[in-house]
Amino acid sequence: MAIRLMNVPCLPSVMTDTAPTLSPEAVATLRGDPRFPAAMRHAANSAVELYRGDRFLNALMSDRARLVFTHAALYLHYGGSWSGERGLTVGAMKDLCVELKLCSRGRCEAMLALMRAAGLFVAVPSLDRRRRPLAPTEKLFALHRERWETQFDAMREVVPASASYRDALVDPDFVRAFIVALGWRFVAGLRILGQSPGIELLAERNAGMIILFALALAGPEQGPFPPHSPVPLSINALATKFSVSRKHVLTLLRDAEAQGLLMRGGAAGNEVTLLPRCREAFEMFFVTLFLYLAQGAEEALATTGNSASGPPGLQALASR
Repeated sequence: MAIRLMNVPCLPSVMTDTAPTLSPEAVATLRGDPRFPAAMRHAANSAVELYRGDRFLNALMSDRARLVFTHAALYLHYGGSWSGERGLTVGAMKDLCVELKLCSRGRCEAMLALMRAAGLFVAVPSLDRRRRPLAPTEKLFALHRERWETQFDAMREVVPASASYRDALVDPDFVRAFIVALGWRFVAGLRILGQSPGIELLAERNAGMIILFALALAGPEQGPFPPHSPVPLSINALATKFSVSRKHVLTLLRDAEAQGLLMRGGAAGNEVTLLPRCREAFEMFFVTLFLYLAQGAEEALATTGNSASGPPGLQALASR
């Protein structure tokens, strides 16, 4: 069944002064669920296993920025297609990146060139020579489906309807509606890190969040997650595993320590403790992520004529 998206915000001009927010009741419900730590552990472990470092792309953007970049490109691709013209063009992507303060116009063009070389985007014909339309490839969609599948698997611990979301990923109409549902929320101002003050420092560094996840996962499996007690630290192991330099890891840890996120210890500096500020931000990151994905998936299922029954609190992201 064809999806009409004309009533869905699809241009960068939808940015508003009031961004979608989280319902305090939904946040409390999710954080209070005794299964939530296991869901976080599952999600963090999946992210570490799926991590792919790329030194060329790292030189242009952080991991977070690259992920947002590709989501924004998919949003433009679908957001403009209902009008009969492809929405993803080099010019439109540059405009959106500047408006979202994601990167400069020149850096945007360089990213698109690298991603085209990697087979993630292809140029498509246009009757208007002034336009340079692009289209995402199946390779790019496969990468996103892989991430969404693992996230929905982790969320199933606390959002049983996530099984329906995962199953729906085989439906192109659902994927389209899901991308648009997530996209307009981001363009309207919702940020996954908005409720996690402090760890923006890590998110803006290459492999920063993944290193945080790896440190948290180094704690005992039967203990609280994220762990309260010191966990083993190996600078060499982290640098090797995530394709960054030892200096990069050391700088990241020192800056995080200066911000009161963690504390290094041990006789040889080979332990690290995640401090309360970090653990709080860690939990809120996953609360926001889970609710954001669930809200987008519920909307996509409704758009495509399906439905899923989830627990209270899924209507946690305010509508515009």
